[in-house]
This record gives sequence, C-alpha cells and structure tokens, in this order.
Amino acid sequence: MTINDSNPVATPDGIRLTVAEPAGTLLLSWHEAVRQLDSGQFDDSLADGLQMIIQLQWAAVHGWFVTTNEQKALMWRWIIACLFLLEQAEANGTVEVANEDGGTDLAVIYSGKNGGMAVYPASERMSLATHIEGIAIQKYGAVTGLERAILLYEGMAEVPPAGGPLRLSQWGREALKMLHDDFIRMVNTEGMPAEPTAH
Repeated sequence: MTINDSNPVATPDGIRLTVAEPAGTLLLSWHEAVRQLDSGQFDDSLADGLQMIIQLQWAAVHGWFVTTNEQKALMWRWIIACLFLLEQAEANGTVEVANEDGGTDLAVIYSGKNGGMAVYPASERMSLATHIEGIAIQKYGAVTGLERAILLYEGMAEVPPAGGPLRLSQWGREALKMLHDDFIRMVNTEGMPAEPTAH
C-alpha cells in the first residue's frame, strides 16, 4: 500500500489512512508519521513522503499537532533532501546500484564539477544532519543551534514567484552542490573515507 493509494487525511487525532486489507481505516499518530519519515519508510516513494509532510503541515496549521524543534528540523531535513533528489533525478536521471543483499537499489545521479556519484535519501538526510544541524549545534548550543538550523533549512527552499510547488532556492541549490562537489573532490584526492567501526 502506498500513501497515495490510502488517501491520507489529517484529522485532529492523527492521519487517517484508508486501507484495503483489512478493509477500513487506520489512524496514524503525528509522532508515528514523523518517525516513519525519519526511519526511511518513504525513501522508495518520495511522493508518498511529501503527502505525509503535507498532512503534518496541515495539522500544524490547524493546531492539531504542535511540533518540537527536533521534529521541525527532521521534517525540513526530509523536505530539503527530497527536493534535491527530485531536482537531480530530473537533471541527471537514476541508476540501478548493487546493494549488500545481492539485489539492486535505485539511486539518483549527482553530476557536478568534480565528477558524479549516486545519491540516496538516507545519505542525503544524514549529510544534512551533520553539516547543517551538527555544525549549528556545535557552534550555538543545542537549543539555539537547532533553531538556526531550521532557519537555514527554510532558506534552502522557496515557492516560485509565479506560484507552483516548493523547490530549492538558489542558495539551497548552491550549498548542496558545494557539499557534494567537496565530497567528490575529497574522494578523488584521498580515496573513500574509512567506514565507522562498530564497537
């Protein structure tokens, strides 16, 4: 079942989903909806994730769901990663990449001044969390840093002047390109960074 198939509707008590098996409806709590975004539930269908974001925003506007700064940052991180991936997929396409399970995953192609790489929703969110939230928190402390990170995320997106769907702002696009180009340059000169060791 995809979210689009389930006709998600924000209600005062959560997001109501219509389900086929068993026939009826399912009520998803606000916190569970945010958790699903963060856990990658919608990484294979960004459109479904955007539908969930729309319902969460609708609920916040109506006062049904009061988001914490952590939840706001998580939702904005998800939105910015999604907008970047959609933009790159339109510009450069997608590619099937072998995974550790012996199958393949669909990745978006990023192509920049230093080369190209496959990018995925989870890795984009992790990179944003590290380079936006992590640096802001390190510099300004947990509370103020997270507030500043949210403002940065908001500045990375815009509604076109003539109307239409949310998109990356010019500043947001350039910041993400710089982040990816710097990573590719590092890989080209120093090789892949060592994977963290589990302790």
